[in-house]
Amino acid sequence: MTKETTLNEFNDSNALNEIHEVEEKMKISTAEIKIYIIECVKTYGMYTNDDFKKYIIQKSGKIPTKNQIAGAIAQLVDSNDISRVGRGLYSKDIESTSVNTKASSNNAKEDTLKAEIYNTLSKVEKELVSAIGSVNVFDLNSENFEIIKKIRGLKDTIEEIKGQCK
Repeated sequence: MTKETTLNEFNDSNALNEIHEVEEKMKISTAEIKIYIIECVKTYGMYTNDDFKKYIIQKSGKIPTKNQIAGAIAQLVDSNDISRVGRGLYSKDIESTSVNTKASSNNAKEDTLKAEIYNTLSKVEKELVSAIGSVNVFDLNSENFEIIKKIRGLKDTIEEIKGQCK
């Protein structure tokens, strides 16, 4: 053996030791994973394996494997600590998902309604601008001038409502 070979072996063993130390720091037990999953599902909603993984990494700084998460989830489902809502979806219990589903369904309906109102008001606003845009204000009698003033106020109101719909 030469000095160079011994030095390379020494460097390789140091590198392996460092890798082993990092791996030891990054290890997480199934018990810890289960605690984090139970903590995660305390907030109402449905969660996936990836959601649990992100939560665990954020809270512990450790990176669990997919198999560790799957095993922990299986144990928690078997012990009724969490519920399987659907394929790959988990929740604290079935009731929390139905409440959340209703809320998200209502939010989707509200968002659709807001979008429809916004689009309708945009069309009305464009038509008002095109109808009034070509009118010479100096040629109007007082009655028509009042109508134009009201339409200007209407346009301001439309812009305000559109702002609320965004």
